[in-house]
Amino acid sequence: MRHLYARGLCIMLIWWGLLSPAAAQTKPAPADSLRAISRDVATRLGQRPSDQVRVVQVRELLLEQVQHGPVRELPRLLAYLRQTTADTTVGVRPYEEWALLAAAGDWYSVAEQVRRFSQIGTSPRQQLRYQRLPQDGLFDRTVRRVAQRQDTLRAQIRQARFLPEDSTFLQLFVTLLVPPPAGPAGSPGRQSAARNDIQAFLTQYPATEYGSFLRQFVGPEYAPSRFSYGLDFHSGSGLLLGELPTYFRHGANMGVGFEAGWDQYQLYLRDYIGLGSVRRPFDYGGPWRQGLKVNYFVPEISLGYRVVDNKRLRLVPFLGLSALLVGPANTNRDDPDNALDLSFRRPLTAGLNLDVLLWPTTSYGLGGYETGSWLLKLRAGVRQAALRRHDGPEGGIIYLDLGIGGFGRMMKRK
Repeated sequence: MRHLYARGLCIMLIWWGLLSPAAAQTKPAPADSLRAISRDVATRLGQRPSDQVRVVQVRELLLEQVQHGPVRELPRLLAYLRQTTADTTVGVRPYEEWALLAAAGDWYSVAEQVRRFSQIGTSPRQQLRYQRLPQDGLFDRTVRRVAQRQDTLRAQIRQARFLPEDSTFLQLFVTLLVPPPAGPAGSPGRQSAARNDIQAFLTQYPATEYGSFLRQFVGPEYAPSRFSYGLDFHSGSGLLLGELPTYFRHGANMGVGFEAGWDQYQLYLRDYIGLGSVRRPFDYGGPWRQGLKVNYFVPEISLGYRVVDNKRLRLVPFLGLSALLVGPANTNRDDPDNALDLSFRRPLTAGLNLDVLLWPTTSYGLGGYETGSWLLKLRAGVRQAALRRHDGPEGGIIYLDLGIGGFGRMMKRK
């Protein structure tokens, strides 16, 4: 498993555009200090190499020095690579060079290059050049070498004559560069501690030249928005009340529901169709014959309040309005039964909604970053209503629905 902070530093620097030849400029080493390196490379190649071949060869030397050799040679190899290749040639990615300089203890160069970070520009062509460099693990191996020497490197920073701001940043840079302790228990705590250290640094030095680097490294902080939304599909059954069970049989139902929330309040828009039949013939707007197949149409709008809301459960009592319409389940327009209709008035409804959170979800889309959950939804309630005329059966329905759906909430930057 790649270490979180080393990989995070790598990815952030690529995306934010520090891919610029300007980031790789440090003070050239004296020519005589590069002669031994030049002879070593020439011996390996045996002829005048192209810039691309030279880049590959020097990166191999850097890998050897990082793993087994003296780290003091790393800045000289970097200087040799810059002086012996064309200005348009890139040999190392900026974050690789920063890690190499850190491993060698060249903290003045690290501080200088990071301060330039916010001023660096790049072009698509430059980005492509960096992408074409070998994926040889140079950065990861350099980070491991830094981790092995971190006590020595931190002591060097403390002993150097840096300003307090620079010294504090370089200590923080080592913290961000060194991978966190292995295991799931180590990473979250280390991540939180590093974020706290960065926030403390930015609070202490609000005008720091290192601000752009640090803010992009930790990434933006998100908090859930107050608005939420959800969709579910459900099925269940119901118990008829009053005079209705004398005249009707109630079967299964199926429906769909939409919900929108604001803080703890929930607005429900739901509809279901119940299946049933006439148990006993009666007359209301026409003859309702025994055995006639009927449908119950029950649209609903209700308002609830979340009294329990934790990682596993949400409990929401609700109150609202719900139409209750009963009609023949017949699609033949010429059938005389289609004229039959039971429409109820004062359609009050109340009940309880229980959501069981199954597993969390995260998604990224055009609207931004969204967090949510899949839900198992259990909903029970009662609908009591009266007929528009009083010469027919009256009553209500106690219903129980079980469904599955999704719940989402957009995340906004703090």
